[in-house]
Amino acid sequence: MKVLYVSENPAEQEQVKRILKNIHKDLEMIFSDHMDRAMEIVLSDGPFGFFIIDAELKNSDPDKIAKALTEVAGDRPIIFLGSDALISDRISQEAFEANPNNEKILKPINRDDFLDDFKTTTDQAMKWAKEEEFASALEEVDPDDFVKMKIKSFYLYSVFPYDIYLEITPTQYIKIISANKPYTITTLATYAKKNIKHLYIRKDDQLKYLEEEAKKCLKALRKVSAEGQDIFIIMLRSVTIMHQYMLALGVSPTVLTLANALTDTIISTCDQYPTIKKLLKNYPHLYEGIASKSLLTGFISTYLCRQMNWESITTKKKLTIASLLQDYSLPDESMSKVNIMSDPRLLNYSELFIKKFIEHPITAATVARQFTMFPEIDFIIENHHELPNRKGFPNQPPQSKLTAINAVFNISQYIAAEIDGFEYSLELNNKVLRGMSRDFSSGSFKEPLKFLKKIMGSK
Repeated sequence: MKVLYVSENPAEQEQVKRILKNIHKDLEMIFSDHMDRAMEIVLSDGPFGFFIIDAELKNSDPDKIAKALTEVAGDRPIIFLGSDALISDRISQEAFEANPNNEKILKPINRDDFLDDFKTTTDQAMKWAKEEEFASALEEVDPDDFVKMKIKSFYLYSVFPYDIYLEITPTQYIKIISANKPYTITTLATYAKKNIKHLYIRKDDQLKYLEEEAKKCLKALRKVSAEGQDIFIIMLRSVTIMHQYMLALGVSPTVLTLANALTDTIISTCDQYPTIKKLLKNYPHLYEGIASKSLLTGFISTYLCRQMNWESITTKKKLTIASLLQDYSLPDESMSKVNIMSDPRLLNYSELFIKKFIEHPITAATVARQFTMFPEIDFIIENHHELPNRKGFPNQPPQSKLTAINAVFNISQYIAAEIDGFEYSLELNNKVLRGMSRDFSSGSFKEPLKFLKKIMGSK
């Protein structure tokens, strides 16, 4: 078992290490002298049975460290070292009472009865940790028994129904989310900052999760009002489940039912807001990515239909289904922000990822043919990155081949990608619209771009 000791005092670190080694020979102590380093250690060297934090830290807030460590590593006992007055002053009651085995040990370390206090307190923390099996949290696994899930998928939950793991080595995984136990977005964001993009779930659990969650999403989509932010979160969760389902199992009756329910909800949500600007002001911009861009494309294209007097519900559904399918196969979440092949961000990806990016319109179009209730959506999707000046991809057809519905969809997905992840801003809208004038002002694109500027810009 490992214990992390956060202290800026090298002499005290050495004393505590020596004491710990004498009374707990199976414990390994790791040191940190500030918060950032402590977080790095927890992410890379865990699991840890408990933590020791010096309340006399000068360059870090011990209370913030305590809360941050438990958010990332999960519930663990914390032992606070310091004078009684300093611990009372610098450690909040909330942090102190977060675990029933949190304790304080008073300095100085060289007092006669320090050893007895230290042994009693650490014995108690170790007992709790062993009962919780933190020492065995790092598992030797067969990676073929697991499938990866995008870390952003978990941003939409606070409790997950199955155990979720982080890959440490190809055959060693550590459980970082326990089934049905609360976790925070802060925990996930800490991993994301380390460029961790995927977590892992057991294959059997994934299949059960997809079926159960798809049913929950369908029920919620039919039940929740199309007003307020709740509906957006439910739609984001539903799109994410739909994409995961397709990647794992292909197009099934469950996927078709969920897609239909989502298109109806996208259109009915637009009906609740008189303008796209009003909707965007209520949209939760924090959930940037493939699912979010899909929804934004659906919303924008629906409002464009309204502005262009396209009343056909079939046309609106074609556009919203295409919105949901366009990017589902992208190998990286951040690729949903890329619109053109000259985008320098593509240099950050491997050759394989770039190849998949170039091919993703064709991949999605092939799958779209299974949505037989909506003919022609494969043509819309295959051409969704094409431009009237033949500078798009993957096929660069002549302008005459791109219809008005292509134009509506292409400019909708383009601006959706540009504004996804940003809080509503008319200034941002206008900046994007000005940039679009260069590539979207000819042929069948000219009129939809004019209407887009009318509904999203300042004029």
